[in-house]
Amino acid sequence: MKLYLSVLILLGALGSEASGQGSELAAGRAYYTEGEFKKAVAHFRLALKVNPNDPESNYWMGMSYQVLADIAFPFAGKYTSKAGFYLTRATELAPGRLDYRRALFEFLLDSAGSSRAALRQAEDLLRTVPEADPDYSYMRQQFEQESKEIASADARLGRLFLAIPRATYRLSELPVSALLSQRAAGPQTPAQGKGMSSAAGMPAAGSSRLIGSRSEQKCQVF
Repeated sequence: MKLYLSVLILLGALGSEASGQGSELAAGRAYYTEGEFKKAVAHFRLALKVNPNDPESNYWMGMSYQVLADIAFPFAGKYTSKAGFYLTRATELAPGRLDYRRALFEFLLDSAGSSRAALRQAEDLLRTVPEADPDYSYMRQQFEQESKEIASADARLGRLFLAIPRATYRLSELPVSALLSQRAAGPQTPAQGKGMSSAAGMPAAGSSRLIGSRSEQKCQVF
């Protein structure tokens, strides 16, 4: 009799927990649909307290954090890491759910531009997909496209950083006298007339010598 009562109590407790998890999950999904993502996270967290290994609760927790990361961009670090954690967890708990796997894969590709680890994880995930899988062609195409875009961006950035030391090297190769003469010369402006300097309309050097010789001739006459 006591054993029977203990079993009933245990079953009642398990049923209550399952009911509580289901209600929290339903509430979280309702808030997610309404765009209240932080409230959705709060309810999914309660659902995961009841059953941390529930793939659906992990999936929706990851999806909520992913949207919060999009909203908080570019200050989305903490949301991005949590989204990756829960989406990965959901895929591991339910490997047969292709929608979970695709959500994780697309999230990793979206994060690949700022995280090489995300790109490597996406590649590892792609390796687990057989070629006969209906998602394989799509996933392969998306991965190759993202890899090319990242490589192209890296090449452009690399050329930018290489240009700076190259320019510095070219300057260092110039003779010191050339650098000093360039600094002393200053900006060049067109001459303002014959026999006039470009600085302030003063007589040029040749003109000054001519004026000086004429003055000397006058002194000799007197």
